[in-house]
Amino acid sequence: MPILLTRTFTFLYYFCAILFGLWSIPAVYFLKIFSQHSFNLALAITYGVLLLLLQSIPTHKKIYRTFTLLLFAVVFLRWNQMTPAQDKNWADGVSRLPSATIDNNEIHIHGIRDFIYQSETDYKIQYIDKTYDLEQLNQLDYILSYWDGNQEIAHSIFSFGFENGDRLAISTEVRTQKGEEYGGFTGLYNQFELIYVLATERDVLQLRTNFRGEDVYSYPTNTSKQEIRYLFNIVIDRVNTLHNTPKFYNTVTQNCFTSLMTDFRKAGGKYHPFDYRLYANGFSDEMFYQNGKIKSALPFLETKQRFNINQYIQPDIYNPNYSQQIRPYKN
Repeated sequence: MPILLTRTFTFLYYFCAILFGLWSIPAVYFLKIFSQHSFNLALAITYGVLLLLLQSIPTHKKIYRTFTLLLFAVVFLRWNQMTPAQDKNWADGVSRLPSATIDNNEIHIHGIRDFIYQSETDYKIQYIDKTYDLEQLNQLDYILSYWDGNQEIAHSIFSFGFENGDRLAISTEVRTQKGEEYGGFTGLYNQFELIYVLATERDVLQLRTNFRGEDVYSYPTNTSKQEIRYLFNIVIDRVNTLHNTPKFYNTVTQNCFTSLMTDFRKAGGKYHPFDYRLYANGFSDEMFYQNGKIKSALPFLETKQRFNINQYIQPDIYNPNYSQQIRPYKN
């Protein structure tokens, strides 16, 4: 084999081995082969040490590389056998999976979250069923919610509006169990399920502005009625799919923003795949503005200030007419 080809192969092998090795060491832990945390940690450490030893032995490299690849194959095969679940002790806010049925131009949605809050942790659990006239579906708002002073990362929400004033918000979230906390690193390793929360704005937005103190922006979009209807149908298809077939949440590939952007792209939405604002979604409002998707004749900074809905609310007070309260302006 020519020297150049040998060196290229060697470089590619070590490059891929390092990447997969770094990923697979935590993966071995999160496979949870054992019921005890300490045993899984010991297994992951042992696996990592073994990988390191296999790469550092100077003789019989072909044999040790083959053994390394076999180890990777075992981890990968076991990883692909992981399956998400529906039957866990879910937290209240994600305890019910929504579903929908369409009858001509009417859609019947079951399991819309409509909690009544006294505080972030004190609330009345309430899920409602509602029928919407799809002929009246005519508005789409793009919403960003920032927490803890974040600027680069935000929670993304779509809100669909109807001519009669009804609003239905779509929030892609982690489906956590009671007492379970989400972690971004843990979310890379199939440890959480995905849920599309269908909710009233007085629940999913009011919780964030009035009781969590998050900084929330709701932008009306320049989207045609036909495009809105198509996007809505795609989202509802996803809702029904998740109702029947659970999927894992992933911090990078299947999160609150990337999931909605996948639906948006299917509906004909366009954006540059290498735009950094797809990965730092806290700046995605600027991307939408520059692409002409936000309905505003004002400069971007003035647009952002106008559609910051925190200025229109009363903290720590629940308002059943929240959707009207946060839109004192005319689009």
